[in-house]
Amino acid sequence: MPERARRPRILLVGPYERDNVGDLLFLLVTERYLTDADVVAAAPFASDMRALLGREIPALGPLLARERFDAIWSVGGQLGGVTVPRAYRMSASRAAYRAYRLAARSGAGEAALRRAAGGPPPRWPYVPDPLDYPPNAGAIGVVNSAGLGSLRRLDDDERGRRLALLRGQTVVRVRDRASSELLAAAGVDHRLGPDAVHALGAIYPVRREGPGDVAIVQVSRAIVTALGRDEIVAALAGCEALRGLRLRLVAAGTATGHDSLPECERIARRLRRAAPWLDARVVGERRPLELVELIARARVVVATSLHVRIIASAYGVARVSLRRGKVSAYAADWDPDMPCDVGLAQLDAAIAGALAQAARPESAARSAQLARRAHDELVDLATEVLALAWGDTEATRARRAALRQRLRLGPAARAS
Repeated sequence: MPERARRPRILLVGPYERDNVGDLLFLLVTERYLTDADVVAAAPFASDMRALLGREIPALGPLLARERFDAIWSVGGQLGGVTVPRAYRMSASRAAYRAYRLAARSGAGEAALRRAAGGPPPRWPYVPDPLDYPPNAGAIGVVNSAGLGSLRRLDDDERGRRLALLRGQTVVRVRDRASSELLAAAGVDHRLGPDAVHALGAIYPVRREGPGDVAIVQVSRAIVTALGRDEIVAALAGCEALRGLRLRLVAAGTATGHDSLPECERIARRLRRAAPWLDARVVGERRPLELVELIARARVVVATSLHVRIIASAYGVARVSLRRGKVSAYAADWDPDMPCDVGLAQLDAAIAGALAQAARPESAARSAQLARRAHDELVDLATEVLALAWGDTEATRARRAALRQRLRLGPAARAS
């Protein structure tokens, strides 16, 4: 069998150029299922991500223009309505984004974005159109674990273009019912399933010593502003359910529009004065799998981030989500056992309820089943894409069956 058929080239596309734990986990989880392929991760804008991912992330436009891939695999996140300027705002330094805004005011914004992207960026930043890149015009297209509800915010023309691009994908999988309903109404063939990050519970075992004595708290900068720092401090300090636990504040992401470690420090300082028994401290760790291990070993997690909740779910950790529409909608579909849409006045009762629920064997079983479902769906997707890249022959059918068996057996089999 020729080498290229034996080792397909797959381009994983996503927001891998910035610090946001959920987006980076999409990459780290997905590539665990593609060990029989040569995988390259790319984003709309190049970035040095060695500190968090151990690698540099290239800009996808120039890469697609000069190199050929068997598949272009876009994975995860609320990518439906993201525009190129918004993607750049979340990726660029403050100084670089200010320079872009100045250029945009003088009519040179598009040229500034081209320079930042190393060429014309894809019109839909995280779902490039293969037809725009001649070497990849016939590539397999995959959109997985996506949230697409924000397509509704776009004007009719742009929404129509993006829906047409989705119709041309080989596989589209979405993670929430609202996205599924939107695509069904537009006649886009797709599948609905849980977020891919749930699969961590199946592929990345974390050793726990007892139930743990740490409470993790994560609150985005926007929600701190909306609820009030002092109000958040008072609510946490008044939680009897947190007595006996050490409180650790974490950031789900430090990219623009996400969380703030300095804000975490301000909350921690006030908590140490208001409730010294909580031993409130900030965890500055930014590497995704280190954060996963911290969350997996916690006793309870209070968060506004969807993926902090999903990580906790993957390991059966008690979890409470403060009020946020995206998280509440996802939890209603996939994780209804644990409290969500919680206001500060209900926080203590919600934490107590989550701890009680997590102690029930059936709750742990449901978390494990959800992790296994996400794992099985990634096995199916990976083997489907590799089969298409290899072609349908007797030899590749045998290879596909062996691969599927190896992936389904989990990390122990892959390590052997």
